[in-house]
Amino acid sequence: MKSLFISGLLVTLMVWLSACSQTPPAPAPDYLLPGASHSGHSPLQIRVSLASYLDQGGIVLQLSDTELHVARQHRWAEPLGSQLQRALAATLASQTTLHELGKLDLQLSRFQGVQSNGGDVAMITGTWQFTHEEQVQRGTIEWQGPIGGEGYAALVKALDQGWQEVGQSITQALK
Repeated sequence: MKSLFISGLLVTLMVWLSACSQTPPAPAPDYLLPGASHSGHSPLQIRVSLASYLDQGGIVLQLSDTELHVARQHRWAEPLGSQLQRALAATLASQTTLHELGKLDLQLSRFQGVQSNGGDVAMITGTWQFTHEEQVQRGTIEWQGPIGGEGYAALVKALDQGWQEVGQSITQALK
């Protein structure tokens, strides 16, 4: 009886120790827009405002016309608005001959992946307004592009490409 008890205790102890020895799954990576790592100085004062659901830290996927998923595991490495501002400043600095000082305000309503039957896409929408002295110039942001692969890293790259193209189109409008 005593040996049966000791055997049971040893088996229980071994199961408990083996459960403790397994390493927990690695956390999902955080993401940074590649364009946000480039440095550049624009003569413009840039401010990016985000729809509240975009400003929660998680990468956003639109699942249907009425459903959004804000990722809990796949998150931006730093606030999205800061990354977008820095990436846009770099794009404007490399693309533009703007020597004027002015203020560029952007309001983004979408910066996300969208699942659709025709294939998943990255989408950026919003508005911008450039103000210099008494002059005001406005425009809309409507960009959509394919996601070149699977997973969040591919979505981030597609959104970065789109953001660079948005910056280029703003530059053209301001010339």
